[in-house]
Amino acid sequence: MGVEVEQAQRNFKNNVYYGFWETVEFLNSTKDGLIMLLTGNVSIDQMTGPVGISEMVVQTSGIHDFVYLLAVVSLSLGVTNLLPIPALDGGKIVILIIEAIRKKKMSEEMELKIQSIGFTFLILLSLYVSFNDITRLF
Repeated sequence: MGVEVEQAQRNFKNNVYYGFWETVEFLNSTKDGLIMLLTGNVSIDQMTGPVGISEMVVQTSGIHDFVYLLAVVSLSLGVTNLLPIPALDGGKIVILIIEAIRKKKMSEEMELKIQSIGFTFLILLSLYVSFNDITRLF
């Protein structure tokens, strides 16, 4: 057919190049997954927490898969941390933006209430996701 495929050389430059584009691709898929979750195209039951991640670690075959999974989890946590949910860094960024627009600092009491609500939401979500992970195991 006249098509030749050549494997890229394994060197530092190519590793950085392909690592960068693999990261961009994963971040895009994470963004798409969050959009599907928020629009209802994907159920919250499909989320995986620490129990599900530990099950995935058990299923890895070799150091390459394990390191790849570590990278995926790290990127996922980074993206999740930037979501505008109180108690996460993204929630703090939203509060700072609101303060900048108002040109007035939010009271500590109000900020504490907002952070407490966000923290409660995150704990309940973690319990729900962990419960689903455990029920999938049995």
